[in-house]
Amino acid sequence: MSSHSVLETSMLASLETRRRAGVPRMDADVLYSDHAGDFFSNDYLSIGKLPHIRQQFLDVLSQKPLIFGSTGSRAITGSTSDHIGLEQYFMKQLQVEKAMVFNSGYLCNMTFFGYAPQAGDVVLYDEFIHASIHDGLRISRAKEHTIPFAHNSVADFESKLKQILRDYPAIPSGLSTLFIVIESVYSMEGDFAPMEEIIGLVEKYVPSKSAHIVVDEAHSLGLYGPSGKGLLREWGLEKRVHSVIFTFTKSVNFVGGVFTTTPIIYQYLSNYGRSWLFTSSLPHVDLAAIKFCFDVMQTPEADQLRKNVANMCRFFVKYFLESTYDIPKSVIAILHQETKDSNGRGLVSPIFPIYTPQPVALQHHLNKLGYAAKGLTYPGVPRGTERLRVVIHGGNTEAEIRLFVDRLRAWALKQVALTTAAQSRMMIEGTASLHKL
Repeated sequence: MSSHSVLETSMLASLETRRRAGVPRMDADVLYSDHAGDFFSNDYLSIGKLPHIRQQFLDVLSQKPLIFGSTGSRAITGSTSDHIGLEQYFMKQLQVEKAMVFNSGYLCNMTFFGYAPQAGDVVLYDEFIHASIHDGLRISRAKEHTIPFAHNSVADFESKLKQILRDYPAIPSGLSTLFIVIESVYSMEGDFAPMEEIIGLVEKYVPSKSAHIVVDEAHSLGLYGPSGKGLLREWGLEKRVHSVIFTFTKSVNFVGGVFTTTPIIYQYLSNYGRSWLFTSSLPHVDLAAIKFCFDVMQTPEADQLRKNVANMCRFFVKYFLESTYDIPKSVIAILHQETKDSNGRGLVSPIFPIYTPQPVALQHHLNKLGYAAKGLTYPGVPRGTERLRVVIHGGNTEAEIRLFVDRLRAWALKQVALTTAAQSRMMIEGTASLHKL
């Protein structure tokens, strides 16, 4: 007789279903070492590995009168002078009307997308937006009126946009809002959004008072723009969108996020955004660290790290293609390699989806070699695009990249040999069966 509770039995059945489907199981208490080199984290600039900034931050922290908890949510005692001061800092840094600091990018997306859309509003979004945006939309008043467009397809975006304006006359009449949601750089594909084309179509077809363009800059902050302030500012588009999400867990290398928007939306979310209202605000040590890391992101040293990211990305692509020219793309390849950076206007993204039909086997192989690899399968990514999400960082070197790619090649060649041997056995067995007829 099973000693498990009914709840645990049900959960085990679900986990077993995932195992049989080949979905990698995530065990949060298992440590994956990256001593062989960092090719999988979101610390794009390698700020977390700069040895000297630790003491600099401790010196800053030693001057702070408060470093522990905020003592409450922003609705009670958690709106301290430090919290308000950090929001004012970002208003100045990003030249925006209002900035709202969140404990995480996930919480930011849950709050805005969960509570900002009003009854009668519609949301048009890229099919590859982050899961946290979907989670927010599921609890919103617009949850029955969310419409995806094909990833980065300007043609499909325009088609869906025109259809929405026909189906929802309250939008062109100025009675409802159409939210347009994109990411500047997509976290799993590593490609750039055609932002200017999308913004231009919104400006062409939608009355200005009925449009609200939202851009998630989680994976471009720190990498592009003046002092790393994002792709919108790199391309001079920041004044043509309405709200922007910046998270600090990637290039800034800390925790939390900031949402830039209008004063009225800030006030509304402060009163109606339950996921913000009923969460204890960030402790003072986090506020100090966010500002410190954001300042580090803007230093000449960070400028050099940005250049190194771009240089190492180009080296990685060149060496990977040279090293795998004789290996079938059905075994290992960079997904969409020819088009990945086509919307980047000469920029390169450090995110490389490495396709393989056996991502879990490749993960385990790399884990044994000291890489913190994680295989990605359906439903995390579309069927037929199973992958490892490889990331190039400011701290990576050509030697590290060569060794990493050489190990990918060795593993892929072994897969080719195993496949060839299996095919040979099948042919021999088939021939033997024919002789028995």
